[in-house]
Amino acid sequence: MPLIFGVDVARHGDDRSAIVCRQGRRVRLLAVYRGLDTVELAHRIAEFIESEKPQAVAVDAVGLGAGTYDELKHCGYGRYLHEYIGSAKPQDPNKYANRRAESWGLLRDALAAGLELPDSPDWETDLCGTEYGFNPKGAILLESKDSMKSRGLASPDLADALSMTFSVRVAPSYHVTVSTPRNYSPGEANQRWMQ
Repeated sequence: MPLIFGVDVARHGDDRSAIVCRQGRRVRLLAVYRGLDTVELAHRIAEFIESEKPQAVAVDAVGLGAGTYDELKHCGYGRYLHEYIGSAKPQDPNKYANRRAESWGLLRDALAAGLELPDSPDWETDLCGTEYGFNPKGAILLESKDSMKSRGLASPDLADALSMTFSVRVAPSYHVTVSTPRNYSPGEANQRWMQ
């Protein structure tokens, strides 16, 4: 299965920058940072790209994240990058109000199908704190981060980063081994088989 990174970008304050890796059902938290500027974060992501070799990296490219995305692109990692914009149009606009709601919906479906999360209470807090409602057209709309903060909840940085991995469609990679056939005489082949 393809290896996909999701990166939620933050800079200062209570929010965290999170780098999450998903391969099929398996999820790993690669890193959480506080206080890194956008360029420093891009360089940390680049180190993980070099060591983990993902097929795709979805980066929150809204606000501060645009700087991290641009720095990664400038450093030559453009072929991996997917610009994640939560307010963008979803694939299924009848069901979801925007890309963020759709990504979380796909994450919810994956959890129901057996997605394997790291054993940490941070995941439960992040995944269970966000509420949802419906827009005037009846499509699912997630609670904003400002609304969550007004309820005393932190931004769901880990869950947002994980949900971004579902916004990218990457085909599984297949490794094909090509061998050169050898010519055997019928007698030689039978002798080898019997040995």
